[in-house]
Parts: sequence; C-alpha cells; structure tokens
Amino acid sequence: MEIRQFLKTHNLRSTTPREAILQLFMAHDYALSHADIEATIDASIDRVTIYRTLKTFLDRGLLHKVLDDSGTVRYALCPSSCNESEHHHEHVHFKCVNCGQTQCVEEVHVPNIALPQGFQPIEVNMLVQGVCRACGKS
Repeated sequence: MEIRQFLKTHNLRSTTPREAILQLFMAHDYALSHADIEATIDASIDRVTIYRTLKTFLDRGLLHKVLDDSGTVRYALCPSSCNESEHHHEHVHFKCVNCGQTQCVEEVHVPNIALPQGFQPIEVNMLVQGVCRACGKS
C-alpha cells in the first residue's frame, strides 16, 4: 500500500516526517528503536518529532511496542487488523543473539497464561532468543 494512502486509512495527515518514518518501517522486517530511526532518518527531522510521530503511530494502531532483554523499546508495524481502539499483536518476538535484530513472528502466538485469582493481565510479551535465518546461513 502506498504510504500516503496508508496514513489516510488511519486518519492521519501526510507529513514529511510521518512519510519518512513509515517508509523506514516498511523497508525493514525487524523492530526499530528510536535511536535506529534517528541514526537513519534525514537529519532535518529532530528527535522530538520522531518521538511524537512514534507516539501517534502507536496510538493510531500503526505500530506496536516490542520489548527485548536490553530494556530498549523497539517498534514494529502492526498487522492490518490493528486500529486506534484495538491492537492485535499477541505474537512472539524473536531476538537474534548474533545480529541483535528483533523480529515479529506472527505465525506463533503467545500461549494463554492462567494467572492466580485476583491477577488481571493487560499485556503479555514473549521473547525468544536464538539465531535468525540470515545469521544461521553464514
């Protein structure tokens, strides 16, 4: 889908920073941190604009947060079923111990976890660490 149409579908105005950041996510099949984006994006787009754009994309269902063992928050594109009111990203995240990239593994869902009485889950994250396909080939 074309970037401007993608933004319009999520009721967002098309701006240069939004287009550039969205293009970056569409070009990568792994999660990106704020620092990754800042290091790659045009220098005319400042840190605060990147932060605000990520927050807007999270709020509108374009991105979801990916937590890994480093404590760094990363972001990945949501599946098309996500929107402003609901995120559907109960899938496994895989972090490669060689290249450090964290990827969404949509085909593998987080198992249902039975918590003790009185506990109510809000969000469940599952991180699997190992060697990714690309690193496994070398």
